[in-house]
Amino acid sequence: MKLPVRTTLLSVAGIAALGYGSIVAMLLWLQGRLIYPLERIRDIPPHPDADRLSPAVVRTRDGLEIGIRYKPPATPDAATIVLFHGNGEDLSQRVHIAHALVEVGYGVVLAEYRGYGGNPGKPHEAGLYADGRAALEFAYRQTSRVVLHGYSLGSGVAVQMATEYPVEALLLEAPFTCMADVARTRFPYVPVRWMLRDRYDNLAKIGAVRAPVLIYGGLADQLIPPRQFAALHAAVPGLRRLVLIDDADHVDVWTKGGAGHVLSFLRALPAGTRSASPDTRMR
Repeated sequence: MKLPVRTTLLSVAGIAALGYGSIVAMLLWLQGRLIYPLERIRDIPPHPDADRLSPAVVRTRDGLEIGIRYKPPATPDAATIVLFHGNGEDLSQRVHIAHALVEVGYGVVLAEYRGYGGNPGKPHEAGLYADGRAALEFAYRQTSRVVLHGYSLGSGVAVQMATEYPVEALLLEAPFTCMADVARTRFPYVPVRWMLRDRYDNLAKIGAVRAPVLIYGGLADQLIPPRQFAALHAAVPGLRRLVLIDDADHVDVWTKGGAGHVLSFLRALPAGTRSASPDTRMR
């Protein structure tokens, strides 16, 4: 028996709606694993050069003990840069940047997140901010000059910290405007804005940053469109610089020219842009 066309169309529409709903439900359930792919991270061997930096443990305000790495600056008046890594790596994957900064006299804190690198806890936005505060407060106990460097997911932590602490500068490598904008590039037909629990809304926050800001990224970045770098740069109210590197993608911006721009920016910081103690955190 041949079904009427209207019935057939309704059946097809129902199947399509069911499939779409299943995709949305799956993404809603899996979003934590997509943002924080810990199963994949555990298969990445730690970079052995991280052992050249001293281990330390910081305690978060919600009671977790997080392992970090630290190297003091060569001189007491040199700044210490706190490095926040991306979602698909642990702190040791930023060690090439750490050693480059150490070689020219800066101190370095390689910050780590809950759930990453064998640390306790489960990662989520508020939790990563708590981990960031613990790393910054450790840095302030070592020095009065603190600079933040955030890569990819770490840009979300770095921007939030820069709204809370009067840091000397904010350096953002391959940053995003917000997590929903990143998700939309991968799932353009899914209502990700209302689905996401962890938002990391850098664009909404960066206007509150009072420190000089460097944003650098690759024009060949397929994960975060370079227009997001430009949008963040346009929203910075004070001293700012945008660097777009022609042949760099999401993972090699530092090695394909970013290093020189970062060091140049740090050397050119206005005199007197020194950090205050954490007791004078901005509210």
